[in-house]
Amino acid sequence: MEIIPTILTKDPIEAREKLGKIRGITPWVQVDISDGIFVPNKTIGLEVLEEERGGLKLEIHLMVSQPTGWLGRCQQILADRVVAQVEMMSNINDFFLKATGLGMEVGLALDLETPVEKIPPEIYPQLDLVLLMAVKAGWGGQDFNPKVLEKIKKVKEIVGDLVEIGVDGGLNEENIVKCKKEGATVFYVGKTFWEYLDLKERYLKLINL
Repeated sequence: MEIIPTILTKDPIEAREKLGKIRGITPWVQVDISDGIFVPNKTIGLEVLEEERGGLKLEIHLMVSQPTGWLGRCQQILADRVVAQVEMMSNINDFFLKATGLGMEVGLALDLETPVEKIPPEIYPQLDLVLLMAVKAGWGGQDFNPKVLEKIKKVKEIVGDLVEIGVDGGLNEENIVKCKKEGATVFYVGKTFWEYLDLKERYLKLINL
């Protein structure tokens, strides 16, 4: 089980402050990148993440048009894993092959209303991560939608224990447990993490669920 804090902001100062706050607390951080096409809001650019991260493993969640074209920049900032929305890809296999060729771990993300069949069955076992959105992608602070539970179950039937299954959106102590029971292994937390003063205590409480 992994708890990964998420950063979704258009403010470079906020992004840097949050990265500083979790150094030494959690192994991973996910930073959402949006170009204003897949979702209306725009976020910080990848160049903000070129600075030293103090040992944090960096996952980039690309909510952008044609994410394959962004992979070179993700490698340039030394991203450890790149995850992208399949809804914005013209060719899922091309994205997978280029990302693995650049030496990064690879994940594919499905928005709340996107069926799991959108990802070809032969691609699933080759992935490092499948990310299932429990809200509409692109906006923080939304309520968890329980329809994601059935999608977790379906993906689990396809990948078994070969691939990590992540869930993102509106997570808290109660629904993290529900997602875990269906087979999810990675949990992305935004508001339910950052609103606490003692982030280390919060992280330990969530990871111990």
